[in-house]
Amino acid sequence: MARRLSNIRLVTFDLYDTLYTPRDPIGVVYTEPLWRLGIDVSEATMRRGFAEAHKHMRAHYPNYGFGRMSSHEWWQQVVARAWRNAGVSAAQLASSPLVAAREGLIRRFATDEGYRMYDDVPGLLRYVRRRGIKTGVISNMDEAAESVLDGLGIRSYFDFVLKSVTAGIEKPNPRIFEMALDAVSIPPYDALHVGDSEALDYAPARGVGMEARIVCRGPDAARLVAEHPDKYIASLGALARIV
Repeated sequence: MARRLSNIRLVTFDLYDTLYTPRDPIGVVYTEPLWRLGIDVSEATMRRGFAEAHKHMRAHYPNYGFGRMSSHEWWQQVVARAWRNAGVSAAQLASSPLVAAREGLIRRFATDEGYRMYDDVPGLLRYVRRRGIKTGVISNMDEAAESVLDGLGIRSYFDFVLKSVTAGIEKPNPRIFEMALDAVSIPPYDALHVGDSEALDYAPARGVGMEARIVCRGPDAARLVAEHPDKYIASLGALARIV
């Protein structure tokens, strides 16, 4: 049985795959504009093409190109590279219809149009707010985080939203967690961070002295929670039994 953390005065959350996730599969979303223009690319090919493009840009231009290009330019390169990886020609990429489609994709994922919120999020946020606990976001995200949260109707629940592209550093750098604590003047031992990654969320939060939990919604959730009740939760709703 998980320990109850009665001292918690701040709960911080990751965003992607913690509070929300893409509304539709990335392979489908990136392929649809090509299909509409008569360019035949399979979803599987596009899925691989996007994964390779995103990995390349993360490796060569980390944190959405911070200090080297705007996040919008960064995403322009991701989309173009993903389509090129899937077999779209340079001439097609430069065509007006595909340029417009690229911008449409970027706009889609800069709002809630591109994402769906997990069902357990609103209830948990209301519960935490009723308890008088401060809440915040610590996420490796670009400026779009604010508009996505607004569109999903939950921005008002957070005392702060700390985005890596604004902070100039990304998780797992411990400094971004310390910045969050400093923002509300709460010591780490009175704070809890929740995310979906051991490397990016759990380990660095624990490293600065915060409590931490990994939300695991996959098929191994029940086993992981049973084996490590002070590390994993199967839903955000489970936090109501902890804080």
